[in-house]
Amino acid sequence: MPNNTRSSLPGLPPLSKSGAEKAGPSAQAVNVALALDGIGETVVPIWLNKHAQPAEFAQLMLLSVSDGYGRAQVATVQIDVNSLQAGNWAALLPALKQALQRLERKFQHPLVWCRLEWPFAVREWQWQTLKQNIKRYKRNYFRSGLAFVGTKLPRLLLTEMELNANACLYAGNQVAHADVNLGHLERYIKARHGSSQMPDFGDTMPVWSFSTAGVFVDVSGETARVHGLETQPRCWGRREAPPLTAASTGELIERSTRFLGKQMKEDGRYVYGYFPCFDRRINTYNVLRHASSTYALLEGYEACAEQRLLSNEQLRLIRQQIAGALSGLCSQFVIYRQGAAYVVDVGDIIKLGANAVAILALVKYHQVTGDDRYAALADALALGITRMQEADGSFIHVLNAADLSVKEKTRIIYYDGEAAFALMRLYDHTRNNRWLDCVVNAFDYFIASGHENAHDHWLAYCSNELVAHRPERKYFAFAVRNIAGYVDFIHERITTFPTLLELSMAFHKTLLKLEQRPDLADVLNGFDVNAFYRALHARANYLLNGFFWPEVAMYFKAPATVVDGFFIRHHSFRVRIDDVEHYLSGLVAYQQMLREASYASIKSPLLGQRLDAKTIVSITEGVWISTPPDEWLARGLCCWPRSFQTGQVVIARGKGMEKGFLPFAAVKSLVSKGASAVICDDPELYHGIGVPVLHVADVRAATLAIGQWQRRSYAGRVVGITGSAGKTTAVAMLAHVLSYSGAVGQTQGSANLPIGIAWNIASMPQEARYWVVEMAIGSMAQNTDLARPDIAIITNIAASHLVYHRSLDEIARKKALIFQSMPPNGVAILYRDMPHYAYLAEQARRYHLQVVSFGEHPDADIRMLAFAGNSARIMCDGSVYELGMSAAGRHMMLNAMAVLAVARHDNLPLDIVISRLATFQAVAGRGEVRATHCHGVPITLYDETYNANPLSMRMALEAFSSLTVDASKKLVIIGDMLELGAETERLHQELAPLLASLSARELLLCGQHCQVLAPLLGGEAAGVFHFADVKALEAALPHHLMPHDSVLVKASHGIGLHALFPPLPYE
Repeated sequence: MPNNTRSSLPGLPPLSKSGAEKAGPSAQAVNVALALDGIGETVVPIWLNKHAQPAEFAQLMLLSVSDGYGRAQVATVQIDVNSLQAGNWAALLPALKQALQRLERKFQHPLVWCRLEWPFAVREWQWQTLKQNIKRYKRNYFRSGLAFVGTKLPRLLLTEMELNANACLYAGNQVAHADVNLGHLERYIKARHGSSQMPDFGDTMPVWSFSTAGVFVDVSGETARVHGLETQPRCWGRREAPPLTAASTGELIERSTRFLGKQMKEDGRYVYGYFPCFDRRINTYNVLRHASSTYALLEGYEACAEQRLLSNEQLRLIRQQIAGALSGLCSQFVIYRQGAAYVVDVGDIIKLGANAVAILALVKYHQVTGDDRYAALADALALGITRMQEADGSFIHVLNAADLSVKEKTRIIYYDGEAAFALMRLYDHTRNNRWLDCVVNAFDYFIASGHENAHDHWLAYCSNELVAHRPERKYFAFAVRNIAGYVDFIHERITTFPTLLELSMAFHKTLLKLEQRPDLADVLNGFDVNAFYRALHARANYLLNGFFWPEVAMYFKAPATVVDGFFIRHHSFRVRIDDVEHYLSGLVAYQQMLREASYASIKSPLLGQRLDAKTIVSITEGVWISTPPDEWLARGLCCWPRSFQTGQVVIARGKGMEKGFLPFAAVKSLVSKGASAVICDDPELYHGIGVPVLHVADVRAATLAIGQWQRRSYAGRVVGITGSAGKTTAVAMLAHVLSYSGAVGQTQGSANLPIGIAWNIASMPQEARYWVVEMAIGSMAQNTDLARPDIAIITNIAASHLVYHRSLDEIARKKALIFQSMPPNGVAILYRDMPHYAYLAEQARRYHLQVVSFGEHPDADIRMLAFAGNSARIMCDGSVYELGMSAAGRHMMLNAMAVLAVARHDNLPLDIVISRLATFQAVAGRGEVRATHCHGVPITLYDETYNANPLSMRMALEAFSSLTVDASKKLVIIGDMLELGAETERLHQELAPLLASLSARELLLCGQHCQVLAPLLGGEAAGVFHFADVKALEAALPHHLMPHDSVLVKASHGIGLHALFPPLPYE
C-alpha cells in the first residue's frame, strides 16, 4: 500500500522531482492574479466596515500565498487609502500584483492559495507590558498579530497566523501559557522583514497588537473560490462559515476521512502524527489509538459510502486503507492466551482499552462490509476483557504481556467506558449474554464508584448502548449524571475538545430512548434539555476552529501533510490520528442527527403540578409566617394592580426598593379584594394582614423563580414576540385569533422585562393551548430563558431606545438573543423586508430553528401581493387569500401575516384564523379608534399615544393618510419620540417629508424635539403649530378642534399626550 502522506492533495499540482527555477510566473500564478482582479467587490465593503483607524496601519495590507507544499510567504503592501475609500479597486492592483510576483518566485510549484488581509482593532503597548499580557493566555491562544516600528514601511506586521505557525509565542510543552519565544521570533522577523529592521526588544519599546479582516482565495480548482475570513475572536484565521448543515458537515467528514486514510502506510501502521510548525513527525506509536482511529475511519467510510460523498475509486482506496490497518493490527499486535486474545501495545503491555477499541473496529468492519472474517477474534478479545474483570465488577487496566500479571490496576477511566462500550456493541451484534452480563456487573461498580463525575464520552457511549437493552432507571440516571453540571463547559470551553461533541451525541441518543419512557422522565429533574442542545450545536460548530482549512494550513512548514486534518491548538497544533478520530466520530454522529432532524422532546416532570403551599416554599426557599389552609392553591401572581384577579398571590415591594412591586397600601387593598396570600421580605409589616404571608429573602428572585417554575410546568406552546414596533398589538392580535379554541395566556400591561414576564407567565392558565408573551430587547437573554418560546416572532428592527442600544446592528444582535433558549426545531417568524433579515435568519439557523418569513418581499413565505384600505391579498403555500381587517394600516396587516405564519406552521384552520383576524380591534394607545368628546367637541380619536419611534410614527401617519376622510376634517397631533440618543434631531427631521405629504387641516407639534419640524413645514402660516409641552397644548386645543374631526395623536408615552383624551365614563 503506498504511503500517500507526502503525495499531492486533490486540487494541487503533483510534487516536482527537481527544484529547477522558473523563468516567470506560472500559469497558476496568473490565476491568482486574475482572481485578485475580481475580488474588489468582496474586499472593499469588508475593508470599509472594518479597518484600522491609525493612518500608519490603515495604509497596509498583508498578502500571503502558498503553493500548498511550502510555508506561506507574506508581503506587507502599502496601499492608497483614498482609492480604497472611493471603491477604486483597480488602483490597488499594481502594488498587489507586484508583491504577488515577488512572492511567487519563492515557490517550486504553482500558487494555489492566497490570503489578503488588513489590520483593525489596533492597540499600542510597551514590550514588557505586552509580554506579561501574553502570559495570561493559554498556550497558542494569543490570537492577535504584532506590529513593530519599521523603516521601509511605517510598521513591521506579523499576523497571528504567522506568529503561531512559527512558534513565536510558544515556550515549550512544559509551559501551559503563551510566552514570547525570542529565538523563533527573531528568526522569523529576519526571514520576513530582514535583519536590518530587527527591533531592539527593549522593555519600553513600542509595539502594537492587532486583529485582521480579509479574504482567502483558493484557485486549486477550476474556478477561484473566495471566502471572507472570520473576525470573531475565537474563530480568527479561518473562513467565515454559516452554521453546520448536514451537507457542510458531510464535506468535513469526507475530507477528514480521506486525510485519516492517507496516514496508513505500507507496513500496516499509520503515520502517528505531526507537529506541523516545523513539520516534525511524531515517532512514537500507540496501538490503542491505531485501533480506535480505524474504528473512526470505518465510521467515516460508512457515511461517505451511504451518502455517495466520494467516488467509487476514492471509496475503494479507503477500503484498502482500512484493510491494511486491520491486517496490521491483527498480525503485529494480537496475542492469544488460553483461548483469549489481547492487543499488545508499545512497551509489551496489554491495555484494557486497546482490546476494547479493537473490538469496536472489528464489529464495525463486519457491519459495514458484511465480511465476518474477524468475528472469532472479536469474541476472543472480549473474552480477554472478561478475564480482566474483578469480582466487584471493576476492571484491571494494564497487564504485562509476558505473563498477564497486573502492571497497573487503574490507569485512566477511559478504559472502563471503552470496555463496556465494546462489549455492548459486540452483544448487540452476537446476542451472547456473557458480554451483557459483564457490562451489567461493571456498571454496578461504575455507579457505586461515582464514575459519572468524570463526564467521560466513553461512559456516555456505553450507557447509551446499555439502555437500549436494559432500559432501567439506574442506567438512565447514570447517563444524566454523566453530563449534568457539565453543559456550560461543553458550551463555553475555549479549546475545541472534540470528545465533548462525542459525549453530547451519545447522550442525545440516550435522550431519544428516554423519550420512549415517560415514566422515567424524572431522572431529568433539574436538567435543561434545551440548554444541552444549544451546547451540543455550539460545540459542533466550534470544531470548525480545529480543522486545518487551507487558509490555516498554508502558514505551516508543509501544508500538504496536514491540510484537511484536525489539530489540537494548545498542543502545538498537533495532528495525531486519534485527534482526527475524535473529531470525525463526533461529526459523523452530529451529521446523522442533522439528517434525521430528530431531537428529544421530553416533557418536564413538573407538568400538571400545582402551585400549592408546599411547592411555593420549595421554589422560593421561603417560610410561611402564617400557614395557608389545606388545599390552598395560588392562582397566579400580582405585581400590578390593574391585572389583579381573585386568588392571586400579591408581591409586596421589598424593603430597599423605592419603586416596583406593590406598596403596603396596594397590598392591603388587594387583600380586601380576594388576594390569597402575600409574598414579602418584611414579615413584621404584613403580619396579621388577614391572609397567609410567605417570607422570602428577595422578592425579585422569588418572582423570577415562580415564573420559571410555572413555565416548566406548562405543556402548551409559547409564542414570544419582540420587535421595535408592534409587539403589544401582535400579542393582542395573536391571542385574539388563538382564543377560538379556548383560553389563551397573554402578556398583560405590556410587562415585557424579566419581572413582568415572570409574573405574567406565573398567572397564565396552565390548561391553555398557547401562551403569547411580549418580550422586550432589554435583558433579552433573561427574558428568553424565562419564556423559553417554541415560536419567536420578530416584527421588525428599527431605531428605538437608542439611548440604551447604540445602533440598529446592536438592536438586531440583542433581538436575536430571543433564539438562544428556544428548542431545536423551534420556529423563527421574521419580517422578510427588514434590512437585518439575513442576519436574523442566520442567527435563527445557528440555533437550528426553522425560519418562516412574511412581508412583501418576493421571497417571503407568506407574501402580501396587494394592499388597499384595510384589505390585502396574501399568498401562502401557493394559495391566495383575501384578508380584511377592522384595524387600519399596513402595519396591522403585517402583524396579521405574522399570525398567519403561526397558524400555517401549527396547522391551524386558516379559514377560522382569517375570520378572527377580521374582527380584531386595535389596542388602546396603539391604534385604537373610538368616538369620544374632547372639551365638549365630538371627535373620532385615532389613539397612538402609548409609544413612538420613527418606524411606528411612519406606520401611524401612513395609516391615517389612507383614511377616506376629507382633509379639512383631519387634525394631526404629534409629540416627541424619546430615547433616540444622538440621533434624536436627525430622526425627527426625517419626519418632515412624510408630514408635508399628509393632507390634514392642521398639524400640532408638542415637545422640544418636534420643534425642529415647525419651520421645515412652513410654521403657523401653513397650519403647523408648536407647543412646548402638554400643558400648553391642552390650553390651546379647544381652538384647534372642530366637531366631527378625525384626530390622530402619536407620541412617546413619556410626553403625556394620552392625558389629553382620557376615556369618558360612558366609554
